[in-house]
Amino acid sequence: MDREKLQQLSTWMGFVGIITIIGGILTAVTIVGLIPGVITTILGVKLRNAKQYADAMLAEHEGETDSGSFNLFVDNLNTYFKIQGILIILSFVFVLIVILVSLIAGFFAYTNRFF
Repeated sequence: MDREKLQQLSTWMGFVGIITIIGGILTAVTIVGLIPGVITTILGVKLRNAKQYADAMLAEHEGETDSGSFNLFVDNLNTYFKIQGILIILSFVFVLIVILVSLIAGFFAYTNRFF
């Protein structure tokens, strides 16, 4: 295990996790942003949890790697990336629906049948 790279990863996971949690809380304050805010906060917590397990692996002596910490580290990252992936797919679907509705509305407006 490359401890320096794991340390860098841990540092960035901690920073991005905190910023994500703050952004999620600020988004959740609004009624419209409640669901996205909660999801964003969960993502930040998952990153912070992964950081804790990375730090636990760094605290262990060389050659004494605890597979439990590693498994929990990977599990939290796995959950984070699954949720992010689902959100990206949903965003693409939403954009496609908006484009299709806009094209259909534009067609009807152009042909003067709808307006």
